[in-house]
Amino acid sequence: MLRKLLRALFRPRPPPPPPRPADPRLDTDPWLGRMFAILGQRYSLGADAPEGARVLRRTGRARFNPMPVWLRSGDRTVRGDYEVRGDEKTARALLDERVGRKLSALGLAMAQESTEEWAGTVLTRRYEGRCETAEAGAAAVRFFCEESETQINLAAE
Repeated sequence: MLRKLLRALFRPRPPPPPPRPADPRLDTDPWLGRMFAILGQRYSLGADAPEGARVLRRTGRARFNPMPVWLRSGDRTVRGDYEVRGDEKTARALLDERVGRKLSALGLAMAQESTEEWAGTVLTRRYEGRCETAEAGAAAVRFFCEESETQINLAAE
């Protein structure tokens, strides 16, 4: 028992996670470069798409996971999606209460909303807004990725 405890206390630390891969878009665009400098090594930029470049976030040690957040550096737009499974009216009220005020304070507003039926009712709401400064954009990305849940199941609430 004591041996296990000593071994656990004095075992070598795991290696640090690998650094974020170099991305030339961060060097050529000052808004993106500053934003990702603020966000740190846990964030990276995914491939470009018509709706913007997807934000990737390292949630474990090495792998970057796609987040439901997109950036368009040309017009300095941040957009993000929320999905709520459950009653449509309750889902709207929940999003208004939990994220609506905070996102409007960050300069983002509801841009699109849709309801789908797949294994129950799913409300998808997109928030979008222009962030003039990299600091404002980083705050919005951090709110989407860390400070709020982007997928909510009302049955588990």
